[in-house]
Amino acid sequence: MLGTTLFSLLPLQALAAPQSQEVVDGKGSSTLLIGDQRGGVRSLLRASGQLANLPYRIQWASFPVGAPLVSAIASGALDFGYVGDATATFAFASGSPIKAITVWTVDGQSNALLVPQSSKAQTMRDLIGRRVAFVKGSPGHLLILAALQREGLTAKQIVGVPLSAANARTALASGSIDAWAIWDPYAAMAELEDHARIMLTAHGLVDEVECGVASEKAIATKRAELTDFMSRVGKALVWGVNHLDERSRAFAQDTGTPLDVARRTASRMLMTPLPSVTDKAIAIHQHVGDLYQEAGVIPTRIDVARFYDRSFVIAG
Repeated sequence: MLGTTLFSLLPLQALAAPQSQEVVDGKGSSTLLIGDQRGGVRSLLRASGQLANLPYRIQWASFPVGAPLVSAIASGALDFGYVGDATATFAFASGSPIKAITVWTVDGQSNALLVPQSSKAQTMRDLIGRRVAFVKGSPGHLLILAALQREGLTAKQIVGVPLSAANARTALASGSIDAWAIWDPYAAMAELEDHARIMLTAHGLVDEVECGVASEKAIATKRAELTDFMSRVGKALVWGVNHLDERSRAFAQDTGTPLDVARRTASRMLMTPLPSVTDKAIAIHQHVGDLYQEAGVIPTRIDVARFYDRSFVIAG
């Protein structure tokens, strides 16, 4: 159910296994080991020209979702990667040797709760006793809890079904589950290819931040490379907002995602990089941690600020 913690479910090796190893970009004597979700960050960097003239090497590992990515950082297999605050919270609660060193603000339109087109459900009350799927420790998991809280409900009033994104999509299309909390591009795929309907999104419901998470070892030994990399990603994000079509085409080409799905994803995945970690960003993340603790998802309250390293300043 919703109250089971992420890191107790699978051995670290299973969680940390990447979907694929990608080519190495750049040149130099130093190498950054970067985790990426479905190749999205690398695609954005390539399309925006930010992979040019790298003074170090980047070895990429691609993952379908954030949980195995952050587990790989915690295990020492990777140096850095971007994950949602919901995913980072589980890693913090497990005592992993990682820190969040940068944040993006997130609009929330791309984090959605989907139902079959034929479903009459309009609110969480319509899903009482129904099967709702999610990836444990994900933004979708957070969305479910926030949506339930808004309507005065608890996680015990639905049937939580932890599933991978691929399995949940199949289950929703076949009618094996009644709703699915997921983010783009998976949400866009379900909409455009399976004709699922978005019942609600995180926009206006729960504030979120995307965290750049690094191992403590990488922070100590690769500070210059991390700072440069995060600066390039920030510039690429700004470029992407103003070049949605180019961004979409690059993502489709690099990942094999259908172009219409890539366009829908780019139009909703609106993120703003911050030059440094702010008090407001930490407060947003603390709310996520508190929501998880109150719902019994993590056993005790965590002080999120302890897991942030605020010494990094990212050039715009």
